Amino acid sequence: MNESAAQTEGYSTSQWIASLPPSKVWRVISEGAVGLSLSVELLPQLAAQKLSSKGVCFADQATIATGGLTGLESALSLLLQLPSLAATVGALAKSVHILEASEPGYDVSYSDPLIPFSVFLNISEGRFADLRTTEALVHEAMHLQLSLIEQIVPIAKVDQGLHYSPWKQSKRPVSGLMHALYVFRVIDEWLARLPKTSQEVLDYAEKRREEIGEEVGQLDYASLVNHLTVEGQQLLSRLLA
Repeated sequence: MNESAAQTEGYSTSQWIASLPPSKVWRVISEGAVGLSLSVELLPQLAAQKLSSKGVCFADQATIATGGLTGLESALSLLLQLPSLAATVGALAKSVHILEASEPGYDVSYSDPLIPFSVFLNISEGRFADLRTTEALVHEAMHLQLSLIEQIVPIAKVDQGLHYSPWKQSKRPVSGLMHALYVFRVIDEWLARLPKTSQEVLDYAEKRREEIGEEVGQLDYASLVNHLTVEGQQLLSRLLA
């Protein structure tokens, strides 16, 4: 077992935030160039209450069992088309929690750097459902990855300043903007490399990459530099390359 695997062996959100075992755990396994196995976790009441206070709405056990697992399996099958990304997501998303969407066609996902290997997302429905679920899984896993990196190598100075975010359409600290840029660059690369096996995949990839390009183009990169550490500046340069 490598060091990374040893650090997350036996990990669960329930144990991390409430020192309690999960109420139930399902394993979602997908075989490909790399074996991908995720735990879908049902939180005990105390742990769920801690997160529900932040506005997180969890799917019930029946919803998870009847649709959540199937939707996640489909997302993993798409993810496995890019083995290196699949392996990275599998190392980061140790516990997956299925959420209820607030309304049909609206997706919600969430992660918290204080809960280091947990991803919260709804299973998308409607057009591009599997692609949207996969994107949400990649999105939150990449947030977790950069948060772990920041614990060792800070990318933003203490005085971060506030800068316009095209994603939030408001001013945000530079660390948040770097997270967004990092996440969406990875998603853009995933979409560029994703095998275009159907017109649906082609349409989704083209539309999302255009949207991401427009949003990234609205960032004022010059204003960020002075609020970044040397390592943060190096990361910014690589993300803009």
